[in-house]
Amino acid sequence: MSNEKKITTINVEKIPCYCSIGIASEEKKMGQQLIVDVHLEIDSTKVSKSDSVSDTVSYVDVYNIVQKVGQSKSFSVIESLVDELASNILQLPLLVSVKVKVYKPHVPYKGFQGNVSVEVERKK
Repeated sequence: MSNEKKITTINVEKIPCYCSIGIASEEKKMGQQLIVDVHLEIDSTKVSKSDSVSDTVSYVDVYNIVQKVGQSKSFSVIESLVDELASNILQLPLLVSVKVKVYKPHVPYKGFQGNVSVEVERKK
């Protein structure tokens, strides 16, 4: 029997999160919806044997952290938000690493086309 950790990736994607974010005061005041993807690497050694939700990471906990952090304060830049999201999610038990990507689908500048996203990866 091996004592090697089993690593599993859990993806929680396309989480809508309404935030006060932006450089201009009007942009912050109005707020906007961002989209968040979270990729978790967990130690799944225990859950692979137990088949119990208590031995893994709850998708609902991840969703709730995204909502709580996104609504906790006003952010100027996505980089700050994505870093705070990763730090908070990394506190969940069983995590080995987390990758968070935040999309800003509507950039409020005339003539700007395309999607903007910022991504970070953090390890324990």
